Amino acid sequence: MPSIQTNVAANTALRNVAMSSTGLDKQIAKLSSGFRINRSGDDAAGLAIANKLRAESRSLQQASRNASQATSMLQIADGAVNTISGILDRMKELATASNSSSIGTQRDKLDAEFQSLKSEIGRIAGTTQYQGANLVDGTLGLKQTGGTLAVGANDVTSIKITGAKADTYTFTHAAGVATLTTGAAAGDSTQVLAIPAGVAGSYNFDKLGITVGVNSSVTATDLNGLTITVGGTAAADFMVGSSGNYSTTDLVSLTAVDLSTGATGLNIAGLNVLNATTAQAALTALDSAIDSSNTAIGTIGAAQSRIEFASNNVATITQNVIAAESTIRDADMAAEMTSFTKYQILQQAGTAMLGQANQSAQTVLSLLR
Repeated sequence: MPSIQTNVAANTALRNVAMSSTGLDKQIAKLSSGFRINRSGDDAAGLAIANKLRAESRSLQQASRNASQATSMLQIADGAVNTISGILDRMKELATASNSSSIGTQRDKLDAEFQSLKSEIGRIAGTTQYQGANLVDGTLGLKQTGGTLAVGANDVTSIKITGAKADTYTFTHAAGVATLTTGAAAGDSTQVLAIPAGVAGSYNFDKLGITVGVNSSVTATDLNGLTITVGGTAAADFMVGSSGNYSTTDLVSLTAVDLSTGATGLNIAGLNVLNATTAQAALTALDSAIDSSNTAIGTIGAAQSRIEFASNNVATITQNVIAAESTIRDADMAAEMTSFTKYQILQQAGTAMLGQANQSAQTVLSLLR
């Protein structure tokens, strides 16, 4: 039926042109972004899976970086342990020389070097650090586990544990002078620092491995009688996986090694080679110390080997997870280009047919002449 008010053919052509234009817009978005999914409506289920895989791959990439950093940390520790092992060898050589009458009256010379080397072991153990954490003095992983000193109270703004032995530390604070004292477990010792009233700052009790920050409201007696308890597990954990078992199998743990000269470590602090008797005692103690250093070398080496394998494994998993995400999220450019061409032709054909449909209504005018 000829009609002017309603042009069914033109409406049909217009609807098809709109549909092909929408399809063409989507193909342009996919081809220009490289993604098959550019909005939730493209594939809601696929987008949810792809996002989960993306989060997992990001976590795995960080786990890979963790493994690299752990390797760097262990290399530092390994270097220190091997140096200490070499020093112990020299100390045993000196003790052996002192245990022979052929040394004559020169034992004091041997002992001078012996004491110097002993001090160097203590210095290495106390200063070998990674990111502020001591690596070979048995304090790796220790933290504040209790005590009455707390951030936010008594004008304390920060508490930092770096190399403190497991023990309870007690402050006495009077007239602007603070004394921090260890208990018997860490070997009784004290350190005195001035913490004057009204002066904000960070006060480092470096001999004990504790730094306390205070604000400008601190009084001359704020810290008096307060305590810090240092404890926990002397170990380091490295997250080298992302399976969801974040507190167990995703972690590789390293038991802390203690090569300090004290009783908890090599136990060589009181040795000397000033006579044959003490030299013999030193040799016995050095045999145990060398065994301890070899155990530390084995512990660190085993951790290095395990982390190396873990690093290789996490790299493989990361690659496969990224590939899985790609198959869902990324556009197949050849297929998308084919669809783009189809919609482009449909749009051109639809536009042409819309023009023809509009022209067809003009035939009604011939009836009116």
